Amino acid sequence: MATYVIGDVQGCFAEFSRLLALVRFNPAEDRLIFLGDLVNRGPGSREVLAWAYTHRDLVELVLGNHDLHLLACWLGFAQPKGLDTLAEILADPECENWCEWLLQQPLLLKRQGYMLSHAGINPVWADTEAEYWANFARLRYSSAERKLWFADMYGNKPRRFDINDDEDGLFRFAINSFTRMRFCEPDGKLDFKFKGELDTAPHNLQPWFVVREQLGNAAAPVLFGHWSALGVRKTPAYVALDSGCVWGGALTAFCLETGELFSQAALAAYQHIEA
Repeated sequence: MATYVIGDVQGCFAEFSRLLALVRFNPAEDRLIFLGDLVNRGPGSREVLAWAYTHRDLVELVLGNHDLHLLACWLGFAQPKGLDTLAEILADPECENWCEWLLQQPLLLKRQGYMLSHAGINPVWADTEAEYWANFARLRYSSAERKLWFADMYGNKPRRFDINDDEDGLFRFAINSFTRMRFCEPDGKLDFKFKGELDTAPHNLQPWFVVREQLGNAAAPVLFGHWSALGVRKTPAYVALDSGCVWGGALTAFCLETGELFSQAALAAYQHIEA
């Protein structure tokens, strides 16, 4: 049995299918964990989501920002943007079943000694705190009052964690930390403007995983996606798995049992960075 963790698929169904063939995925024995952003921007968003739902007994996932965007569109709190590839999902008769299933999915998993999240672990949190705040957010966006929480989900504030903040602020901070975070200031204040390469970052910003180590909160290694400009990186503290398939890069899987990396090159550049 093998467990494969896959970075941002983003609707690249052809590459996803080839990656499964590459690792010789056996649905009778193997398992998959998606690191969020199953859908959007690639041409096969509907096919990816349908596959994941059909095989949900052997699939786990954490939600990413594009998955939440799909849910917000379905619930009526957002509209598809010009580059989105969500129309086929939203028009499909199975959309409600797919989205109800997505709504029950977490922001954080702990598997075989790794912490798994779409964007990472906020550097001001220890692992147990991250688990608490991921569950705090999940209990709200998956509840009967989900629409109230989706109505207040979007926004860049607060950028600093404050336990005394109101419930709405704590919810939004958790969502942004687990699904949108890349760079932080040394005290953990989130930055949402800069998304580029490490060596071109403003002097006051550092990757969240560097700040996490500096603040002494690095414990379990983290598996994350979301950051295509970072690319695939494997260190003792983290494994980054977004290799930018939708941009013409590759789709990458990591085997939890062996630590092996597998990549399937993109068949096309479905979107362009300048977009």
